[in-house]
Amino acid sequence: MSTPLQILCCLCGTPTPPNASATCTSCLSTQSDITRGVNTEVTLHQCRSCQRWFKEENKWLGCDLESRELMGLCLEKTSGLKPKRGTKEEHKIKLTDASWVWTEPHSMRLKVKATIQKEVSSGVILQQSFIITYIVRNQQCPGCQANFTQGAWKHLVQVRQRVGHKRTFLYLEQIILKKQGSKGALSIEVFKDGMDFYFGERGKGERFIDFL
Repeated sequence: MSTPLQILCCLCGTPTPPNASATCTSCLSTQSDITRGVNTEVTLHQCRSCQRWFKEENKWLGCDLESRELMGLCLEKTSGLKPKRGTKEEHKIKLTDASWVWTEPHSMRLKVKATIQKEVSSGVILQQSFIITYIVRNQQCPGCQANFTQGAWKHLVQVRQRVGHKRTFLYLEQIILKKQGSKGALSIEVFKDGMDFYFGERGKGERFIDFL
């Protein structure tokens, strides 16, 4: 059985398969950062009332947390993953894998581990994995904003905690986010010692009280 032909890396001397740069993969990864140009911190906007995510003007998507649909939206919002028009084929970045990374439910952060490949020299393809952080900001969608502005809310649920610490309130917020307990609220206002939840129907407000 013949032994595959190998050469010595020009930087560290490690045996490596022949390539145009005469450099091993380990040295190539230190010399070339293929993640450069990819935005690793992205802002996403979510409506707190209907829990939908902003995609583009006048378009909001209903996606569950850590769903395939939300992953697609996140990657679409990440500049640098899609090649610019006119980019040569050998200079394009190829996304090979993406997976969710666990974050605290109340952290207002989503994280995705992305793996990309790029040809760094003739016939030499480098692969790197990195974390993209998505910062979630609250923004009321036009539909919920119109309903609230027109005075459409008919039921108000006020949640208050007047103590020196916020442990109980943070735990409650975590449960509400995890279980989507506030789904159906037209608007949510945050105060120093609590939150107000506005509902368009008394029944929805009462169901939220039962949830609490």
